[in-house]
Amino acid sequence: MVSQQLSDQVSYETAGDIGIWTVDDMETALESGELEPGEEHFRKEAGRDSMNAAVVVVGGAENLSKDALEHVSDQWTALAEQTGIDATAYVADGLGRLAISNKNEAEGMDTKGFKDRDSALDWARTYQ
Repeated sequence: MVSQQLSDQVSYETAGDIGIWTVDDMETALESGELEPGEEHFRKEAGRDSMNAAVVVVGGAENLSKDALEHVSDQWTALAEQTGIDATAYVADGLGRLAISNKNEAEGMDTKGFKDRDSALDWARTYQ
């Protein structure tokens, strides 16, 4: 897997037909505008016919602000609906993984929170 740096805070790699986006620190990425290139990239890559599932690793998710959770609810739900992706696994520490996975309310998409990337990838592979 070759990693591609999309911004100072966001990187991307693939595992077969599963895209893996990593946000180093969610709050910093959101405040600095560094999240936007990752979201644009997600729109393009996750919208491909060959991609049915994605993994999003979110750093700094233990104490997400109301603004960050609203961004996930509004923007990440819209991204999922625009791409038509079937499933997104969120990897984060603490209760952040549950908060993030529950905030994405895209119709027709399954979401689930995970403690580790390997478990998230295994789950995502069931959608391929």
